[in-house]
Amino acid sequence: MGKVSVIIPAYNCARYLSSAIESVLAQSYRDFEIVVVDDGSTDDTESVLRRFAASIRLLNTCHQGPAAARNRGIKASDGEYVAFLDADDWWVPQKLDEQLAEFEKDTAAGLVFSDLEVLSDDGMVTPSFLSSRPLAASGYVFDQYLRSRFILTSSVLVRRKCLERVGLFDESMLSLEDCELLLRLCYEYKVALVSKALVHRRQRAGNLTSNEELGTQYAMRFYGEALALPALSPGRIREVHRQLSVACFKRGAYCLSQRRMDECRSSLRSSLKHDWSNRSAVQTLIGSYVPEGWLKRLRCWKSWLKTGNLNAGKLCSGVSAAGAPELTAGAIRNGKTGRA
Repeated sequence: MGKVSVIIPAYNCARYLSSAIESVLAQSYRDFEIVVVDDGSTDDTESVLRRFAASIRLLNTCHQGPAAARNRGIKASDGEYVAFLDADDWWVPQKLDEQLAEFEKDTAAGLVFSDLEVLSDDGMVTPSFLSSRPLAASGYVFDQYLRSRFILTSSVLVRRKCLERVGLFDESMLSLEDCELLLRLCYEYKVALVSKALVHRRQRAGNLTSNEELGTQYAMRFYGEALALPALSPGRIREVHRQLSVACFKRGAYCLSQRRMDECRSSLRSSLKHDWSNRSAVQTLIGSYVPEGWLKRLRCWKSWLKTGNLNAGKLCSGVSAAGAPELTAGAIRNGKTGRA
């Protein structure tokens, strides 16, 4: 069926790296190579990797981020297929076998992905990541992926020729670089879904995917890159603009929660530029100009009108910024108010 190149970028993940490598070595499909790219780690990654010296190919780089690390691994490998595995995730033993079988069934598919089990820092286990992503499917899924980024990198097996045709990871993106590449692949090729959870994913507080600062910033970039794809239909262009509006709104709401008002208002104006009917952006932009004390007073009166609590009504007449209920960033992101 062809050789598989497994690319593992590693940056300060010594605690988990052994599990990732061992899960590849335990694969029932045996024709593979493992390329580990140590992206300038400062922890015990080097000593961990010494244990696997006979089983892996190790590349060392200065710290440049996961996109550059994966690209170096891709260029240094030669398998007909390329798989990606984050250093803190691990595979079930049948992962490669089951995905290669999908390629055998559908020679037009450029990429195969699977469901994942997600483990969070607090011990919570989500048996199926895709259970909350109803748009996940096989076929030509560009439109679905645009609205719901349901393919995660550690679940991907891709034909090298397809990867080389669309281009590698964009190294200038510090977040969502994997989603941006996957969107290009979905634009050009069919994908196939294995509905089983073939990957165990760790969702840690330190993950780039947990970083709201980078996530909101690069979500705008992600949809901007989508808008630049060639020969988009008018319907797809409208959808990308709508998604860009949502992304700009979320960035504006995040900046509002951080009291970065100039960037907040700029992002909200961009949101309305892409979709003038985005009511949440309109409300939040207006709210960003209202003095904070007035917003707290209005929130208090709203609570009184809703509950009919006489004591709340009395408090509203003399509410102060210090005594009023706090407005949450979550409320802002849901478009319920203009301040955090």
